[in-house]
Formats: sequence, structure tokens, C-alpha cells
Amino acid sequence: MADGRDDKVLTSTKYAAKKAATERIAAQRAAAQRADRKRNLLMAGGGVLAVIVVIGGIVFAGLHTKKGTGSSDVLPASSAVSQAVATTATSSLSAQPDLSKVTGPPSALTTPVLKASNGLPQVLYVGAEWCPNCGATRWPLAVALSRFGTFTGLSTTYSSSTDSDPHTPTLSFRNASYKSSYIDFDGKEQVDGDNKPLQSLTTAENALFEQYGGATPGSPGYPFIDFGGKWRQNGTAFDPAVLAGLTPDAVAAQMGNASSKQGAAIQASAAVFTAEICDMTGGKPANVCIATSTVTATAALASIASK
Repeated sequence: MADGRDDKVLTSTKYAAKKAATERIAAQRAAAQRADRKRNLLMAGGGVLAVIVVIGGIVFAGLHTKKGTGSSDVLPASSAVSQAVATTATSSLSAQPDLSKVTGPPSALTTPVLKASNGLPQVLYVGAEWCPNCGATRWPLAVALSRFGTFTGLSTTYSSSTDSDPHTPTLSFRNASYKSSYIDFDGKEQVDGDNKPLQSLTTAENALFEQYGGATPGSPGYPFIDFGGKWRQNGTAFDPAVLAGLTPDAVAAQMGNASSKQGAAIQASAAVFTAEICDMTGGKPANVCIATSTVTATAALASIASK
């Protein structure tokens, strides 16, 4: 005959199993909630940008933790790619951007104005050709910059085939030239697809990158963009997986289509970058800075600047 001790042991065992199961479910739910928050750092709600703040700081999505290899050729951009960048820059200005597609929010800077030697406010980009997060970010950056000036010499390539989001189709700024009456653009691809040195930063650029680039041991901090000392972008603008399996020409074909996931992500990210540049230029040119997409993104940025 079983005594009272057996009943107590059985009850204790059942309680422990139930407690473990409850804790496991709670942990799974918490993990799912964290994943949801990471995917939606930017949400459009009446034109307001919602930014997740964790332990007193903005979560930067997509800062790289690897140094990839498995490079691809860097080729002159096709006429289809160059034309798509320029066309999307104008055709999407009047569209309402879906800012929920932007998974990597910018943050406000209070540093001295970043200017080029010609006196124009400068956009500084620092990236790497192997980096898939840079790969996603270059597309909307090129679109946004094309609203203020003109590119020549853009190239296309793919991110590393051995890194996360392998073989992401992208642009490269290594051979590009940019002309504008409003801003200066300094695009530095610091290393190539094999992680070999490519373009050097000046002493001043390196100081900015080291202070604000977000690099940590094992994480180079790519991509980093300084918008005239007013805003910075750390990490990817949107999920590189959106571009998976495409060629640069295929991305170009979808870029102007806001109903495609590629077009929606690129256009929304470009709207945010455009709003940041308009902040640099004092709202010039007016046709760009008062356009629907820019006004929506500007209102969103105001919610960050006020924090």
C-alpha cells in the first residue's frame, strides 16, 4: 500500500512539470514578441514613426557581425539599373510611403554640421561590398540622393555568398561620381567582397565612423551613414531578405512598383533618407522637400528628434 509520502512525491513532480511547461511557454511568447518588435522598429501611424527604445538606447537593426568572403564581380550598372534609380527618384515622390517596411530607424545627431570642402552639407556613407545590410541600404540611398543630384559610374555586384542573406543584389559606390547643387556625397566602400581594403577614410571620417558607426569587437558597424551631422543611419534600412534570389536588373524592374515588396521597401527607405537630406538643405529643393512622401517621413522623423 502506498503511503502519504508517495502522494506528496507524485504531487510535487506534477507541479514541477506544470511549472516548467508554463515557464517554457512564457519564454517562447517573449521570444516571439522580441522578434516582432525587431521586425517593426518603424511603424507608420498617421505619419508618426514609432521607435523601439531598449535600455535607454535605440535598437539598431542590421549591424553586421561577420566579415564575409565569397565575393562577386563588380560591374558597371546596366542602363536599366541606372534609369530605374533615376526614374524611381521622381515617380515615387508623390506616393504615400509604407514606413512599416523600414526596419532600421535613423537617430538624430547633435554634432557639428558635416560639410565638404566646397562648403556644401555632406552625406557620408561607409560600407563594405561583402555586406548584405549595405547591399539593401544602397538602393534607397541612391534613389534619395538622385532627388538632389545626379550619379554617374554606379556599379552593381552581390554581397558575400557565405554570409547571412547571401548573394544580395546591390549597387556599389566605389567608382561612382555625384554632382549636386545642394549636397555633397562621399560614398566609401571601405573593403571589397573579399574583405580586402578598398577605399580609405580621411582622418576626420574615420573619427566619425569610430565614434558613431556602432562597431564592436567582431562587428565592423557597416553600413554607417552620416547625414550632414544631423542624422545617422546604423545598419540596414530594410530586411535584405526582401531581395533574395534577384539580380540587380530584377531589383531595378521592381523598384518603381510600390505594390511589390521590393518597391515598397526601397521607396519607404528612400523617403526617410530624403527627409533627412531636406533637413540638411533647409528644405531645398522645394519640389522634393514638400512632396507627399517626404512630408510623411519628415513627420515621422520629428518623433525621433523630440525624444
